[in-house]
Amino acid sequence: MSDNHQVLFRKYRPQNFKDVIFQELAVGSLQNAFKSKKIGHAYIFIGPRGVGKTTIARILAKRLNCERPEGVEPCNQCNSCIEITKGNSNDVFEIDAASNSGVDNIRELRENVKFNAMGGKYRVYILDEVHMLSGAAFNALLKTLEEPPPHVVFILATTEYHKIPETILSRCQDFHFRKVPVSVLQSYIETICQKENLKFDSEGLFWIAKKGDGSVRDTLSFMEQAVIFTDGNLTGAKLRKMIGYHGIDTFTQFLDQILDSSKSALIFENLETYFQEGLDLTKFLWDFIEFLNSLLLIKDNLADRESINIPSEDLIRLKQSYRELDRETLVLLAERIFLIHEKINHMKLRSSYETKVYLEIQFRKLILDREKPSVSGVLNKLSELNKLIQADISHLPEPSAPTAKPKSEEKSYNPPENKVKKEEKPKEESKQESIDKLVQETFSGTEVDASQFKNL
Repeated sequence: MSDNHQVLFRKYRPQNFKDVIFQELAVGSLQNAFKSKKIGHAYIFIGPRGVGKTTIARILAKRLNCERPEGVEPCNQCNSCIEITKGNSNDVFEIDAASNSGVDNIRELRENVKFNAMGGKYRVYILDEVHMLSGAAFNALLKTLEEPPPHVVFILATTEYHKIPETILSRCQDFHFRKVPVSVLQSYIETICQKENLKFDSEGLFWIAKKGDGSVRDTLSFMEQAVIFTDGNLTGAKLRKMIGYHGIDTFTQFLDQILDSSKSALIFENLETYFQEGLDLTKFLWDFIEFLNSLLLIKDNLADRESINIPSEDLIRLKQSYRELDRETLVLLAERIFLIHEKINHMKLRSSYETKVYLEIQFRKLILDREKPSVSGVLNKLSELNKLIQADISHLPEPSAPTAKPKSEEKSYNPPENKVKKEEKPKEESKQESIDKLVQETFSGTEVDASQFKNL
């Protein structure tokens, strides 16, 4: 590595509008402004960190002062473009509003805007993190922002749109920047890997892009770290080890141990192993919650969305493995694990050992509750019982038709009606006893928690 090594996010910072990724709204609007020669005097760029707000502001400043523009793009070869790229232009001022938030700083700015540009056509003021200005500073900026000199362009950038006064917003053209999707980031860093001659696979790039959380700068910063950690071999196995991802095999085994009561003892062995290896049990629990949520998204046919924290290869395996798993079981289990994680955060346990003990207690309780029948299980048993009763009734013999008696017997003595009813009553009782016996056999050894039916 040379002594003048340049980090990736600075080395590959876009220098033209066409090089900016996934911000077509802002880029297209600014390009159209140059085509129609309708340049605004104040812009405000709104969006999360690392998505190109300052980068586009610099490109805009270069195009405004470019000596030999190429259509809507700066030439990047004239003195003005080179100075702006290097950050030493006398006509472009980048001001950090977080450290220059006072009213005196804005008053000084108001005095400086009166002077004409020294080399180009415009004096461009880029105010980064403008939401950090004080209320008095915003008030001092109002008049200048509303009617600046014709040679001045203001570009404000902020990550917190709601903190900007309406009086400021009404005087600016606002552009909203979006987080960059994982798939777009993955394609972008793949191009960089090819330029840097780095080894990689799709899973490794997925974890780098996922770690960036929609920010190009954060993605390239993590990629720089990953290159050092893996010695330039950005494979999925090494990246999983770097970020502490346990893999779906660990979570599938853990889920099977919860669902199968005969394997429940392995849960506590795994918790002890993770504790001895120094893993963060709270993070493991959250990763398991994300895993359960991914299974639910698979059940709802939403598994292809960007927010799932699982590589596409593993998603295919999960779709095949848990196709028959009951959705209600997953929902209840995910909710229960989430409550355990939430309690850990509220309790603020002092050590990882206390976390382990708490998890062991909660999982023992979870296993006991799992052994109780669920509402759907009870309803299934009732349905089976109903079918058995109907089958038994259908096998009962049909009552025989009364035979014709001789006339000589018609005059025979008939017993009173009350006596006949007394003789038939034992038959009814015996039939009821058989049904009760069938119910007892079906539900023998079953304990039902009455609170499970409170929402029925």
